[in-house]
Amino acid sequence: MFCLSISQTFTLWSQKAIADSVFKIICKNAPYKSSQLKNYSFKAEILEKGRFNQIVTIGQKRLANSEGIVVDKWYGQKSTNSVNIKSLNQTEQVVEKLELFNKKNGKPTPFFWPDFYQDLVGPSCVSPFNYYSEYYYETLYEKDTLIENQPCFVFNFVPKFNTDRLFQGNFIISESGFLVFFNATVSSDAIDYDMQLNYQYVLNKWLPKSSKFQVKGGVLGNNGQYEINEKVISEIKESKSLKIVDEPQHFTEKLNIAERVFDEIFVSQLLGTLHDSMIQKWKQRLETGIVTMDSVSFSSNYIQVLSDGEPYFENNSNQILEFDDLKKSKLKYHHFIFSKSFYFGQRQKDFYPFEIYYKSPVFDSNFNTVEGFVAASGLVFRKRWERYRFLEFEAMGRRSFGLNRNSGYLKIRYKTDNFDINLTSGDYVQQYNSEISISPEMNTLSSLLLKNNPMKIFRKQFLSLFLNKKFSSKFFFKTWIEYATRSQMDNISDYYWINYMGRNFTSNNPTNREFTQEGFSTHDALTTTFHFGFRPFLNYTFINNERRVELGSSPLLLFKYRAGFPNIHHSVTQFHHIEFSYIHNVEFSPWIKTGLQINSGTFIGNSPDYFIDFKHFNGNYNLLMTGESLASHRLVGYYQNITSGANQRLNLGHYNYSTGGAYLEALTISQFSNLWLKPLLGTKKAYVKELLIANFIYIKNQQLIYNEIGYGLDGVFKVFRLEGIASFTNGKFNYVGLRVNINSRIRIGNVID
Repeated sequence: MFCLSISQTFTLWSQKAIADSVFKIICKNAPYKSSQLKNYSFKAEILEKGRFNQIVTIGQKRLANSEGIVVDKWYGQKSTNSVNIKSLNQTEQVVEKLELFNKKNGKPTPFFWPDFYQDLVGPSCVSPFNYYSEYYYETLYEKDTLIENQPCFVFNFVPKFNTDRLFQGNFIISESGFLVFFNATVSSDAIDYDMQLNYQYVLNKWLPKSSKFQVKGGVLGNNGQYEINEKVISEIKESKSLKIVDEPQHFTEKLNIAERVFDEIFVSQLLGTLHDSMIQKWKQRLETGIVTMDSVSFSSNYIQVLSDGEPYFENNSNQILEFDDLKKSKLKYHHFIFSKSFYFGQRQKDFYPFEIYYKSPVFDSNFNTVEGFVAASGLVFRKRWERYRFLEFEAMGRRSFGLNRNSGYLKIRYKTDNFDINLTSGDYVQQYNSEISISPEMNTLSSLLLKNNPMKIFRKQFLSLFLNKKFSSKFFFKTWIEYATRSQMDNISDYYWINYMGRNFTSNNPTNREFTQEGFSTHDALTTTFHFGFRPFLNYTFINNERRVELGSSPLLLFKYRAGFPNIHHSVTQFHHIEFSYIHNVEFSPWIKTGLQINSGTFIGNSPDYFIDFKHFNGNYNLLMTGESLASHRLVGYYQNITSGANQRLNLGHYNYSTGGAYLEALTISQFSNLWLKPLLGTKKAYVKELLIANFIYIKNQQLIYNEIGYGLDGVFKVFRLEGIASFTNGKFNYVGLRVNINSRIRIGNVID
C-alpha cells in the first residue's frame, strides 16, 4: 500500500511537471502557436444580441416612442456565413442569411476569434499566455483529461495583483501545446467581459468550435448587456490555397471620422457600435505583424428576414428596434424653440437632396460684459448629392441688446468627406484667441455667478476663405485667409447675479508685461494661417478594402504658419509666426497611459503690433472645465485646445503669458488604473482612474518659466474628473487650484481632424 501511494504521488508529480512544462512552452512560443491556426474553411452561425437592463426613468418613454427600446428586452440578429480563415485576423466571409430579431435594420455580423497566443489581447488585457505570465498570474495545474481522445491538461488561474485587465478563470491545453478550452472574466475601464472559447480537434489542429462573449457596462444610471455567440455548423476543411496578404494596393478610406461619430446619436446604434468595437479590440494581433483584414460579401442567394424563432427574444412588448435620423414629422411649435432640420425631395438611402436647418436662438444666447445679452439665429440651406457631399448656404443673424446692434454673416460652403471649402463675409465678433475660443455659455455663467469675464472680443468686418484638405489619415492641410477691419470693443455692462468676492470685471482689452498698451485703433488686417499635419506610424485594419485607422497608434506632427501682410489694400498688420508641435500617446503598460504635447514656436522678425496677433496659451481659470483632459493649461486662462489635446490647468491671469517672441511649451498627463487609490480601497473594479499632471512653459521675452504639477481622479461617478494643481512661476509657488471637468471622455489620443 505504501509503495502504491508513493507511485501515485510520483505519477501526479510527473503529470504536473509535464503539464507545467507544456504551459511554459506555450508562453515562450506563443507566436508560433498562433501562426499554425490558418488556411481552413467552414460555415458558422453568429448570434448577436443586446439589451438595456436599466434606463434612467426620465428617458424610458422617449426611447420607447422614438427608437422602440424597452428595458430588459433583447434585440439582435443571427448571421449565417461561409468563412475562410487565412489567419486569425485575416478572413474571407460570404453572408448567406441574416435573421433580425425585434429590429428592422441590421448589418451582418462577421465571424471573429481572439488570439490568446500573444502578450496583450482585447483592450490591453494581459493574456494568460503572456511571455511573463508567471509575473501576472498564479497558474495551478488541476488534472489531466481526455478531450476528443487527445490528452489534455486542466489549469485554473488567478491574477497576482488586485487590478483590472487581468483575467481570472480556467483553461485546458493539449499535450501538443494548443488551447482547447478557455473560460474567463476580465474587467477593463469598468466594462466586464465574460468569455468562453471551445475548440475542436480537426486537421491535426485545435480549431474554433463555439464561443460566447458577454459584455456588461453602464454610465449615468443606464446599464446594458451585449452578447455574441458563435458556432461552427459545418465540417472544417483545409484550404491551402488561402494566402495571407499584405496591405492592399487599392483601398478606400473614410476621413471624416469625427463627423460620422457625431451622426451616431441613437441609442439603438450602440449594438452595431459595440460589435465593431469588439472586433477592433479582440481581433488585433499587432505582435504578429499581420494586418487585420476582412472581406465580407453577400451570397447570390442571400436572404434577410424578420424572425421570432429564438426564445430569448420573446417579450411582452411588441416594440421593434428602429432608428431613423431622417424621419419627418409634422410641423410643431417646439420646432421653432429648438433647432430643427426640415428635409425635402425624394429620399435616397441615407439622405434627402434638400435640407433647411433652422438654428434656434435658445441655444445660441449668452451674456458678456461687452454686448450685454446676445441672441443669434440662422438658416442653413443644403443641397446634397451624397450624405457627406453637399453645397451649403448659411445666413446668421446676431442681436446685441446691450449695444442695440445687429450683426451677422453669410457663408457659402462646399464639403465632402475629405475636402471642405467655405467663403464667409460679414460683420461679427471674434475672440482674441481666434484658434480656440472660450465657450460663450461658460463665460456667461462665469460672468453672472463669479464676476469673472474671461472672454475678450473685438469687432471685425471681414471676408474670409477657409480650406481643409485631408489627403489621407496620415496627412492633412488647412488654411485660412482673411481680410478684416478690426475694431476695439469695451465693457458696457457690469450686470451680475452674484457679487462674488466683491470683484470688478476686467477690461475687455487685455495687456501683460510684454504688451502694456490697452486697446487698439481701428485698422485693416490681411492674415493667413497654414496647418500641415502628419501621422507617420499609423496602424490599420481593412474591411472590404476599406482602410480603418487607429489614430492613437502614431504621434501627430503639426506645423503651423501664421502671418499678417501689410501694404495690401489698407492692411497694416505685419508678423510671421511659426510653430512646431509633437503630440503623442504612450502606453507604458496596460495600466499606464501618458499623453504628451510639445509646442515650440517663435515670431520671425518683430513682434506683432497688435495684441490680437500674439501667441495666446490655452487654459482654464474657472472651477468648471468642459474640454479634453489633455487640452490646455489648468490655470493659464480659459482657452481650451480640444484639437491638439493637451492642457495647462492654472494661472493668475488669462493673458499673462501671451507673447510675441519665442516660447517652449510641454504638456503631459498620465493616467493610472492602479496607482494609489485602488490598492488603498482594495478593489479592482472601481472605474476611477488617477491622473498625474505636469506642465511647463518658457517665455523668452518675459524670462519666465511657468510650471504646474497636479493630481486628479477621473471617472468619479463615471462622469466627473476632479483635479488639484499647484502652480509655480520661476520656481516660486503661486497657489493650489481645484478643477472639476464635466467631460468624462478623456481622449489620451490624437485628434481626429
